[in-house]
Amino acid sequence: MAATSADIVQQLMQRDQKAFELVFRTYYAELCHFANKYLKSEAESEELVQDVFCRLWQKLDSISIQTSLKSYLYSSVRNASFNFLKHQLLIQQHAENYTKQNDAFETDSQVEVGELQSQIAAAISKLPDRCREVFMLSRQRGLKYREIADEMNISVKTVEVQMGKALSILRKELQSYLPLIWFIWLENLK
Repeated sequence: MAATSADIVQQLMQRDQKAFELVFRTYYAELCHFANKYLKSEAESEELVQDVFCRLWQKLDSISIQTSLKSYLYSSVRNASFNFLKHQLLIQQHAENYTKQNDAFETDSQVEVGELQSQIAAAISKLPDRCREVFMLSRQRGLKYREIADEMNISVKTVEVQMGKALSILRKELQSYLPLIWFIWLENLK
């Protein structure tokens, strides 16, 4: 750089775009190389250095460069690299904790789901014939009330009444399992 570091800093503080471009071109590659020593990823290093330059430009009004510009940039990249690595470590720890909790939950819930399935089958078998048929056409085959009415040669109102009856009976039969049913249903929405 032909101008001194102090001159360049002064021009930057005045938001001189040409000075900023000069600083970027001068230091970008070596800062990427420096960041890569920490991050071990060229793509992440390039993105991090670009972010450092963006923050420099955005915060020119509020920063104070006490050392040389080069030292300031290297310190900024080093600190950003450490913050990035800390953040990645936190993400990894959360993922591991989630996996452990999820594995424990899946083992417990598989037993509960198996028990729930047999209870649901038993409850469905207790439904009156027409009620069970309407329920199964709706839930297993996914038919709409109009389609069920057409297939069974009954009115839509009769389908509604039979479905309401089926759901009421199942709700009573499976009352102790409702929290688990809700939880499984919510998990399936994800």
